[in-house]
Parts: sequence; C-alpha cells; structure tokens
Amino acid sequence: MAATSTAGSGTSQSELNPPGRLTGLMAAGARRDSAATRHLFTSTAFLGIGALLWLGSMAAMRFPALFPISAGRLRPMAMIALMLGWLVLGLAGGVYYLLPRLTGASLRGEGLANLALAASVGTFAVAIVLVGLGFGDGREPFAIPWWWDVPVLAVLAVPALVTLLSLRERRESIVYPSLWFMVAGVTWLPVLYVAGNLPGLRSLAIALGDLAFSAGFLHVWALGVATGLAYYVVPKASGQPLANRQLARVGFWSLLFGAVWMGPAQLVAGPTPEWLPAVAAVLGLAIPVASTANAVNLALTIGPEWRNIGRRPILAAAVAGSALAAIAGIATAIAGFRSAAVLVAFTPFWDGVIYLLMFGAVILLFASFAWLAIPTLVGRMIDSQKRATRLVRRITFAAGGTFLFLTLAGLAAGYGWTGAAYSGLVENFGEGWAQTSGLPSVLFGIALLFGTLGLLAQLGLCASIYRSLTSGRATIQEVLITDEEPVTE
Repeated sequence: MAATSTAGSGTSQSELNPPGRLTGLMAAGARRDSAATRHLFTSTAFLGIGALLWLGSMAAMRFPALFPISAGRLRPMAMIALMLGWLVLGLAGGVYYLLPRLTGASLRGEGLANLALAASVGTFAVAIVLVGLGFGDGREPFAIPWWWDVPVLAVLAVPALVTLLSLRERRESIVYPSLWFMVAGVTWLPVLYVAGNLPGLRSLAIALGDLAFSAGFLHVWALGVATGLAYYVVPKASGQPLANRQLARVGFWSLLFGAVWMGPAQLVAGPTPEWLPAVAAVLGLAIPVASTANAVNLALTIGPEWRNIGRRPILAAAVAGSALAAIAGIATAIAGFRSAAVLVAFTPFWDGVIYLLMFGAVILLFASFAWLAIPTLVGRMIDSQKRATRLVRRITFAAGGTFLFLTLAGLAAGYGWTGAAYSGLVENFGEGWAQTSGLPSVLFGIALLFGTLGLLAQLGLCASIYRSLTSGRATIQEVLITDEEPVTE
C-alpha cells in the first residue's frame, strides 16, 4: 500500500487506513476465517441466553417470588453467559478476524482456537449449571466455585496465545490502532481473571478484587476490544481514513489507566484505606476521557458519509455505541467522587452503568463488526439493511431508558437512605423501610419495562446475525491473501 502523505497531519496514509489485502475471488471450499465464523455464531447464542437471564434477574429482584431461582443465582448465571459466553467468544472472534488483515500473515493456531471454542462452550455451560444448582461461591460477578476457575482460566488464555503467535509472523510495518486494543485485551483478560479470583483472601480484599475484575473486564476487554474493532470497521465501511491517530492513542492509554478504578469507586465510604477513594476518583477521570476521545475520533472519521448514516446500519451502530460508552464513562467518573458515591453505592445506579456498557455500547459495536464481517466470512449479505437500522434505534432507545431509570432509582434510594439517616424524620428500617423504598421500586419497575424492550431488540440482533450467516442473499466473498502466498486468478 502506498504511503502517500496526508496534508497537514504529518501522518502517512498507510498509518490512517487499516492495512491488509483482499481480493474478490469466490471462496469455494476455502476454510479461511473458520475460527472467527464459529466464534461469532456461538457467541450470538450466549447473547440470547444471557439477555433472557439478565432480564429474569431484574424481574426476580423486583418480584422475589416470581421464579423458583432467586436473583442471587440468576444474576451470576446471566453474567457467565454474557461476559464469558458472549463477550469473550464474540470479541475473540473479532480478534481472529482482524489479526491476519492487520498483520499480513495467516492466523496462527487456528485449530487451537477452534478446539478452545468447543472447550469454552462446555466450560461455561457447566459453570452456569453449577451456579444455578447452588454450588457457587457467591463472589462477583460469576460466583464460579474455585475448583472450576481453573478450566475457565485455561480457555481465557487461548486468545492471548493465538494472538502472540500470530504477531510473531507480522509482515505489515504499520501497527494500526486496532492492534493496540486487541493486544491489551487478550493479555489482560487472563491476568484480570487471576487477580479477581485469588483464594485465601480476607473479605475486603475479595470485594475489591471482584469489583476490580468486573471493571477491568468491561473496560479493557469488552469496551477496549470492541473499540478496536470499531477503528477497523468505520474506515472500511465509510471509505475514509482514520481521522486522528493521536486521538486513538489518547483513547487507548486513558482506557488502560482508568479501567479498574470503577471497582473501588463502588466502595467509597466503606472499610477501604483512606487513600483509595481519592486515587479511584482521580484516575477514574481517565474513563470518560478515553470513551469521549474514541467517540469523537470515530465520528470525525465518517466524514461526508454522515449524510447517509440513516441508511448505513454499520456506521450508525458504531457511532451510537461509542456515544453510549462516553455517557457511561461520564456517569462512572461522577459517581467516583465521595459526594456522589455515598448516595449511589450499593444501589441500582451501578447496574444502570453496567447495563449501558454491555447492552448499549458494546452490543452496538459488536453488531457493527458482525454486519461488516459476515459478507467476508460466509459470502452472504446481512438479511435487511432497514431491519438492521431499526435494531440500532431500538437498542439505543431501550439501553438509554433502562440506564436512565436505574440511575434514577439509585439516586432516589441513596437520597432516601442518606436523608433519613441525617434528618431523623424517617426511619429507613422496619416500618419506615416502605417509605424510603417506594419511589426507587417504582423507578426500578419502569427500568424493567425498558429492559423488556431491550430484550426484544437483543433477540432481534441475534436473529439478524443468524439469518445473515445462514440464509442471507449470496454475494461475492472476499478472500484474504497474505504476503506469504501468491494471488492466483
């Protein structure tokens, strides 16, 4: 690829465009991208299962006698399906898709990746069953018993191994920003899991470890890798070069520095060291800086295609997802300061932030990647551009509404408990509990209604991906040609 200079930027055009070469040959009998295809297909099933379990856990929290399984079991079961089954497998498929395109070499260890996929499905399914039967250890977010953490850790380490093996064969001289996010994600994923599941710790260390893992997973792995995919998707879909490499660098490093501090922020005013809340509040400011920088960079990259974004679901999903990530980052930073944290700690506020990240930001970035990659993977177009555009709007609306009312429920609960404690006008225990929990319960119920709309949109996305993979209209399939093999007509 020619390195023509971009006027006024001092950056070569090859640094701003995703590298890699594609040819328009039909893929008859080709087994390229088998790991990416299988991971995308499998992770979509976990998304549907996890979305159902998550809504069930919300309903069980509001109506405790609704299900035979309590919210305390449904929530970790949902987290296993969503965070491990969907986000680990789905985003790992994205990593396997981008690696050969950004390195110029074939994916190394593709057979290992496919074998690990089968092992992951069994491992995560057993974990869900164990927690559902009551064998969980109660730790956040998965409650997986310690003796089953070992096989989970083993399958989580495979994406890092495959990535590092592939990077050793890199032939492209330019390191495109997507690789930064991908390498950070795959290397930190097993490290975070070990840090969040160390045995023999005291209760405070366990709580901090669990929260730090959840925060690091959501930001470094889920949002980080999804943003790296978006940095590839948006230039490809819009036909425009990446707007600013420096903004991408700011977004990357800020995300790494701020990632885990959403965890300790949830224990402000608790039994933590005095210095920890202040450090968490200051370093947590890097989270909105990262998400805002990435959102602005992606928006600028679209350029003249903004006028067509209503008819381009790939671009619309990427922009909406990055914007929702910025909103979640701002809410996280605000809640990290002591004056706000004493109100929202241990309330539905943090569930709203997690919901917006997973079912708003990351799911839209994931959808954007899936809709771009499917024609390349299987030679079929997405089933309907109009239906996909409607899904983007519905997911954005439902995620925004659920986040809004969960955060309002958290604020109402915080003000009720704190105000009652300081004023003495209302007792927030015994008979007075109903007075302080009435408004939060109503707001939580409205959030549950938005969550139901969100579930329908999430299942609609699963159906869109499956229809596209299996019965979408056939198109010319692009076949990746690496530097190590000749192009043959």
